[in-house]
Amino acid sequence: MEAVVHRYIAALNAADLDAIAALYAADATVEDPVGSPVHRGRDAIRAFYAASLACRLDVTLEGPVRAAANEAAFAFCVRLHWQGQDMEIRPIDVFRFNEAGEIASMRAIFGPANMEKTSG
Repeated sequence: MEAVVHRYIAALNAADLDAIAALYAADATVEDPVGSPVHRGRDAIRAFYAASLACRLDVTLEGPVRAAANEAAFAFCVRLHWQGQDMEIRPIDVFRFNEAGEIASMRAIFGPANMEKTSG
């Protein structure tokens, strides 16, 4: 699970949409952020990440990956350019894995207090 998280971070930084999509199960879900509409299935997830990658992401882990049973959680910082502003978002993502080691669900936990405009 920890290796998948590291591959995920690397794929985000490389803007590698194929590598990101390949980490997910065909019937996976993404809820980013929690409380927003859920993206279901690899095609919807791929479309979600295509839009995200257009923001020129720079992603770094902030601390170790926490893993237990079939779930992993990790804090990280996402630096991006969105709506004409440079920003940092500090979410905690929770991945649930299926038996094949694919991400079955991803939930991103963050809110306005975890988002900050930066000077670039």
